[in-house]
Amino acid sequence: MTIKKKHHRYIALVFLAGLLVPLYFTFRSSNQDKVFVEPQAIQTSLGWGYDILVDHKPYIHQEIIPAITEKKGFKTKEEALLVARRVIEKMSTNQLPTITLDDLKELGIIKDSVASK
Repeated sequence: MTIKKKHHRYIALVFLAGLLVPLYFTFRSSNQDKVFVEPQAIQTSLGWGYDILVDHKPYIHQEIIPAITEKKGFKTKEEALLVARRVIEKMSTNQLPTITLDDLKELGIIKDSVASK
């Protein structure tokens, strides 16, 4: 192998390292900022509620349907998970994780007549 070929290989390696090292640190730091968020339905004495877990630890614990005046749980596990997913959706878009009557109507949890009482 000639000296010229060795020289070209070293230049190529340095160039490649110059591209890959910043990409590695960019990818590594962006993954460190991510958290694992999951909904979990819970059965309560009033029906169903939900927990929002962040990195497998409880973050939000909701035993009753939020935004309504009555203290009652969701009728089904599926309803509880629908609302929990809406909370996660809001969290992921940097909104407050609050549920409104409009959210409950959109998700089919309550009817218009219930919301107006």
